[in-house]
Amino acid sequence: MRKSRLLTILVFAPCVMALTISQGFCDVSPGDVIDKTNWEKVQGLLPEPILNWVKDGKVVLDVGKLNHNPDVHHPTFALETLKTNIGKYTLDEDDGIVDGKTGSRPGNIIGFPFPQIDPDDPKAATKMLYNKHYIQYIAGNARAVFKAHYINRSGYSRSTIGAMENMVMDGNPKSAARRNPDRIEKYQIFVARSPYDIAGSAIMTWRYLSPSKEDNTFAYLPAIRRVRRMSPGNRSDTLFGSDLSVDDASCYDGKVTAMEWTLLRKQDALLPYNFEAPGLLVRNDDEEWESSEHIKKFTNGFEKEGWQGAHWAPLDWVWVKQPAYVVEVKAKDPYYNYGPQELWIYEGNCIPHYKIINDRAGKYWKTVMQAVGCFENSDKKMRLTYAGEQAVIDERADHATLISGPTPDDIWQYDADMDEDDFSLAGFQKFCK
Repeated sequence: MRKSRLLTILVFAPCVMALTISQGFCDVSPGDVIDKTNWEKVQGLLPEPILNWVKDGKVVLDVGKLNHNPDVHHPTFALETLKTNIGKYTLDEDDGIVDGKTGSRPGNIIGFPFPQIDPDDPKAATKMLYNKHYIQYIAGNARAVFKAHYINRSGYSRSTIGAMENMVMDGNPKSAARRNPDRIEKYQIFVARSPYDIAGSAIMTWRYLSPSKEDNTFAYLPAIRRVRRMSPGNRSDTLFGSDLSVDDASCYDGKVTAMEWTLLRKQDALLPYNFEAPGLLVRNDDEEWESSEHIKKFTNGFEKEGWQGAHWAPLDWVWVKQPAYVVEVKAKDPYYNYGPQELWIYEGNCIPHYKIINDRAGKYWKTVMQAVGCFENSDKKMRLTYAGEQAVIDERADHATLISGPTPDDIWQYDADMDEDDFSLAGFQKFCK
């Protein structure tokens, strides 16, 4: 009898302990500050590299709660498509978007192509990435100035200033009104403005709506004063000497059909945001929407005296517990620098917050973290969701790059007025040194 009771205790005691640990530690609430003394609270809610940073005291997480819903923080026309586009589109054997009834390629897509995604759908992850791209297109043409801070093992190294021009040819009513005989999905230019040794370096992308037509990507190199065409594999090369590749922008900014996407699981996750309340969106003299100086300025570890954590650690992000999908990413191009990757994507709007990058041998290499933000105007009739601050940490090189979002000094424009001729080869050189 005593042996039986003892056996019962031995069998059930670990289960009770596990239940106690799960309820007492593996959960967080707004107002919690997570550091190396209580890291168990976020075990299972973060990718392993980030959890290790918390355990080691490199990062401290301020848990908060959003006072808005990022799932529906979009312009009116995009909100309507959350209903009207249900079941309207599907994917063909090439993973291109086609009309669900006719199987033909649509002339234009307005809003979200896949408002409802079934996790059991074999192409669920691919559809998520299309939604991720189209949430950018919903905001229209975008113009941004951003800073990149380079951090090494000793601390701050240097900063660069860059600019982006993003002209979208699909996704919103204005783009649908443009002539688009070449069936372009978007044009994009990144240009380095300073310091002098990289100033004028630039990259331009033409992305096509056809799933089988690869991006045309061009690079201008001031040293040779020539524009050179890049191969798709070059999109995994680092940009302007940073730790960020072209495809790492917004966690993944490459062509959807350049990768194989596999949904691994759905789980709760602790995801970073720029702030709990939306930033203010205003009209400028050109009738464009833009961020304003009334926005929080972010700081990192190297900027705070007495900080004991990582020099690159973000100090002002708000970490929110939300449902997320974990997606495996594999490049189809054998010359792509990255091996298997993982994206952690917020379920509500398909925006990724983390990318875990392995090398081609499958060994861990880098982590990309992205804090997402929202804007709205004073009467709350115009709302946008955008990719904000990014941190790219190359643990193998013990180096990091911090990419700023909108700041009081760096104003970003949305629904911006752009000239398509600027994205021709001749127009591109106007941006170059």
